[in-house]
Amino acid sequence: MCTNCTSVAWRFVLSYHLRVRLSPLATAPLLAALVIACGGAPDGRVATPVAAAPNVPRAELSLAHDTAVVLDSANALIGRQLFVGLVTVDESNRPRIRTVRAFRLKNPATARERFTVFILTRPSTRKVDQIAKNPLVTLYFNENQRAAYATIMGRATVHRDPKDPRLQTFLDSATVHFFWPAFPRDFVMLEVTPDWLEFIGPGVWNDPNTWRPQAVVFE
Repeated sequence: MCTNCTSVAWRFVLSYHLRVRLSPLATAPLLAALVIACGGAPDGRVATPVAAAPNVPRAELSLAHDTAVVLDSANALIGRQLFVGLVTVDESNRPRIRTVRAFRLKNPATARERFTVFILTRPSTRKVDQIAKNPLVTLYFNENQRAAYATIMGRATVHRDPKDPRLQTFLDSATVHFFWPAFPRDFVMLEVTPDWLEFIGPGVWNDPNTWRPQAVVFE
């Protein structure tokens, strides 16, 4: 929201509050309505807020018999694969997939961070626009020789601020030059935060009746 609009909005709310003795908590909806009416938009230089976690379809999942084994097995597979299939949904609700390079944090503090994936791209790519409209995405890691795969169902955040300390390990000079010739003006990076993970591979087989892979939900 622009500075002038913010000033006008607060003057309106204050005037209305004084005239009708409105509760302080009740001013928030009024201001929110003014923001929408004004057409305010988030600052394009910062990260797009990550979508709220959707309801995980627990009843549909085949939950892991041993969570640690599934996570360790999935982590090992992902560690052997530099590339991943990223699935987004376009404006016609058609799934779109492409192969991208997967980066992960070196020292994750939680299980969710362990499977958070960063993707370097350019602002002109279709996936950036698609994620802006629908941040729910899927990552597909495949390993044919072991008849194994891992899928991560998650939410994507679009980062536009290269000063974010969590992104620094991915920003060596060669990478910056390749992805963002006008750096930092054209910087954009995707972060996929997992909601749940599914895995199948040696020793961690799918359900014999439903054929569903074993799943771990990130709380």
